[in-house]
Amino acid sequence: MHLAHPPRRPQQGMVLITTLLLLLVVTILALAMFRGIGMESRIAGNTLDKQRALQGAESAQQFAEQWLISNVETMPAIDCQSNPKAATVPAICNQPLYKQVAGGNVANPPWSISSVNVGFAYNPNGQLSISTTGGVNTFYAEPVAYIGELGEDATVANATDYIVDAWSYGGSKSTVAVVESVYQVIRPVASATGP
Repeated sequence: MHLAHPPRRPQQGMVLITTLLLLLVVTILALAMFRGIGMESRIAGNTLDKQRALQGAESAQQFAEQWLISNVETMPAIDCQSNPKAATVPAICNQPLYKQVAGGNVANPPWSISSVNVGFAYNPNGQLSISTTGGVNTFYAEPVAYIGELGEDATVANATDYIVDAWSYGGSKSTVAVVESVYQVIRPVASATGP
């Protein structure tokens, strides 16, 4: 007895090939999605680091402005060009920073005069975590501020203009923020007649 084989169909194996191609497309899409998520995480981390740098610089700037109000009457401006130094306490320099640093470029900290870093480090009560290796909520270096005297204001009586520059790194040296403000202090006029 002779058994008859069913006729072969030419479509055998097409289901396997189609399934493998579909699996390959889904795998590529999944890898692209995971790569996008990783990139979004890096972008979010960089944004957070930049915000930390900006907040550090603004804090140092605001401290310098408040210190200036409290101490301008008792602290005369000093010549920071002849005696440059990094400090832990503020000082008023008799020249603005852009006239002191090489090329007038204050956008590239740390600032130096005659190869000496200048400005005062701002770390209130040691609260800021400083680490050159990075880490969560750390700063690469302490924020720094510089107070420079611009001179008497010709448009307002008894007024002196000051310029406050501040910078801060975020968690790495590649993330830095620089801020600047012009601040005017008006001294009260003493009465000429007296009591």
